[in-house]
Amino acid sequence: MIGWRIIKTGIAVTLCVWIAQLLKFEYPFYSAIAAVIAMQATIEGSLKAGVHRMKGTIVGAVTGYAFALVMVKNPWWTGLGLIVTMIILKFMKWPEAMSIASIVFIAISVNLTGKPIDYAFNRIVDTALGIIVAYLVNRWLFPPRYHKETAKSFQDARHHVIHLYQTAFRALLDVQVKVEAGEVKKLQETMEEVHAFVALVQKDPASKKSGEVQFHEHYVKPLIRLDQMKTTVEQMIQLRQVWQFPISSKFQTDLVQVLNRSYSFLSLITKPTEYLAINAYEETRAILEKVRIGVIKDHDGTYIGPNKQYTLELLDWIEKLIEATSGCLRLSL
Repeated sequence: MIGWRIIKTGIAVTLCVWIAQLLKFEYPFYSAIAAVIAMQATIEGSLKAGVHRMKGTIVGAVTGYAFALVMVKNPWWTGLGLIVTMIILKFMKWPEAMSIASIVFIAISVNLTGKPIDYAFNRIVDTALGIIVAYLVNRWLFPPRYHKETAKSFQDARHHVIHLYQTAFRALLDVQVKVEAGEVKKLQETMEEVHAFVALVQKDPASKKSGEVQFHEHYVKPLIRLDQMKTTVEQMIQLRQVWQFPISSKFQTDLVQVLNRSYSFLSLITKPTEYLAINAYEETRAILEKVRIGVIKDHDGTYIGPNKQYTLELLDWIEKLIEATSGCLRLSL
């Protein structure tokens, strides 16, 4: 799916070229490039990128103009000017502007035609136009709504964790069931997307206005819980590699009950208005405790077989998983 950032970049470049032509700029190219660089994922990012580019353009234009005044047509002179430009930026603690300042300096010192002051001034104006257009387009045309998109990414990730949890658990019950590598990769990609969205929300000025406590409550805590759920599922998938078959019919029956109860409880995440959440939580905890006691008391191995230690670890993981789920459901327990 084409994102709004791609569309807005195209619109910003179109406007830059159009305005530059109306104002009879000699090189609309520079305005268009500045617009592309300044069109970031966030409004704050656009402003920050624009400021960095403007700093570099001004320093590069000034040093380029100063060295062009001497009119020395020598590669060594160009190299010396570039060094001076970088030293100035380092002294001013603007390392992020070094690349663009170097490009502007080289453009002025190598491609200069006409008066140096005109060329330097035009590069500053070209860049300013591109930055302003990109910032305004990003701010007013379909502005980023990361809070809504982040909430959706959380929900998508939870759906995938729940689905993979069921598959991973079924793989412990049936030797024929396998967890596809593609499903695990998809979960990792989904989680990476969630982390990326949370990072964008944190940079959003609206999040800073709402305060650190609210951001932590709405995004950091749910992210921690979701990471815990993902970790549990990954541990279950790895457990399958050492899990020993066959298992006793009684043990399998109890595990099926654990799966059904826990899966039903996890699925309530997708139904936030479900009024049976507390009962489902208590029922899941009860069946977990029942199986744990059965495993601990099974001294001759007739119930649990060779998977005793693995099962205790599994029950601990599931317990952490439902605790994380109860936090997602905001249960008062």
